[in-house]
Amino acid sequence: MSFQDHVDAHRDDLTPSDRILVDELLSYPVEAPLWSGEELARRAGVHPAAATRLAQRLGYDGYLRLRDDLRQSHASANAGAGDRFRIELQETGEQSVLEQLLTTELETLAQLCRHVRQPQLDALADRIVGSRTTYLFARGNASVLAELMERRLRRFGIRTVVVEGTGRDVAERVLTMGADDTVLTFAFRRPPRHLVELLAHAERVGATTALVTDTLHTLTPAPSTVLSAPRGHQEGFASLSVPMAIANALVLTIARRHDAALLPTLDALDGLMSDFD
Repeated sequence: MSFQDHVDAHRDDLTPSDRILVDELLSYPVEAPLWSGEELARRAGVHPAAATRLAQRLGYDGYLRLRDDLRQSHASANAGAGDRFRIELQETGEQSVLEQLLTTELETLAQLCRHVRQPQLDALADRIVGSRTTYLFARGNASVLAELMERRLRRFGIRTVVVEGTGRDVAERVLTMGADDTVLTFAFRRPPRHLVELLAHAERVGATTALVTDTLHTLTPAPSTVLSAPRGHQEGFASLSVPMAIANALVLTIARRHDAALLPTLDALDGLMSDFD
């Protein structure tokens, strides 16, 4: 288990002091693996023994073991795409690529409900349906998730804006964002360009923000809602199966909780499609 896995597994057991320490560790991924327990506690403004207690609460034998995991996580996070593929191929062993992929995907999908709770989806679904506009943001490989949600929400008759392009394009698309809007973002491993600025703008205008992620738990400003679940082995290749499942669960939650308002729109769309075909 990585440090992030330990945090996810014991999140409900963490005290306020523990959460301050975790935020401090995740905010400084380069420097944190070098800190002693005393230095971490000093930086976070908590009791000197708090770092040791955090390590034990997370399931480690002691703070040194926690620090070893931080070093490994930092090395993995900075691995390039080629390095991640090499790690994954080395771990395949005698299994075929398909067998290894299915094993990993099934394991991570089976654990999804431990990390993302239905009440979180319920609250976000209600917010999206009640919003004037839902803004969708993703970069790189995650863009397919924003495209999926944009198409699904549009078919429900929900107004959407995909936030994409250069900085100027982003500024134009969020110009009319306000307190009645929701921003749904997808990001993995590292914050993509413009994500932090988008969250900051949303906070200034009072919009609700949500992030679907695997490891991005410490962002400033923090999203209103974080739907986080591991995507396989964080040090190796990671597919979009888990965040895709979260996105689909959100779509189905919207349909279930607001069927009377939204399903007639789908019926009307079917009729329009027949007309245009």
